[in-house]
Amino acid sequence: MKSRFSVSLAAFLLFSAGVACHAQQTQPAQQAVQPAATRSLTKEQQAALDQQDRDIAQVASSIIRLIDQNKAGDVWDQASPIAKQIVSREDFMKKIARDRLPLGAPGLRMPMGVKHYRYDGTGNMPAGAYINILFDTQFSQASQSSREMVTFILDSDKVWRFVGYSVR
Repeated sequence: MKSRFSVSLAAFLLFSAGVACHAQQTQPAQQAVQPAATRSLTKEQQAALDQQDRDIAQVASSIIRLIDQNKAGDVWDQASPIAKQIVSREDFMKKIARDRLPLGAPGLRMPMGVKHYRYDGTGNMPAGAYINILFDTQFSQASQSSREMVTFILDSDKVWRFVGYSVR
């Protein structure tokens, strides 16, 4: 599974790098990037950006499945160097276990969308372009559904890489 995840992630990362280089524009600090439809993209650029969003959502689903299988360490191993500077592998695994244990087993999980952000580095986020993929998930021990978020950053080599996971 780890090698299939790595190959899938690598293929996605290579594909998305080209799209990101052509379709993303610099935005003000800590604001959502304007929807692509309002930014005067060509039809081809819009199609590539839409495909990138679908592909990254699939990778995010794979990451969450690994977390469901208690393989958070495998997820961290494929993370951006920025993520690895922020949190150690052990602390990442402990945080996910601590956050997920009281919720019980995941059940119905619905994708909620893809959001693009750009941060200038003045807040608590390193500067860069980010993509958040949101899921509404019902866990067996929770009375209400929870929001899971998988975050990717466009690294300096123009490759999208996993940088974070949270559940609320």
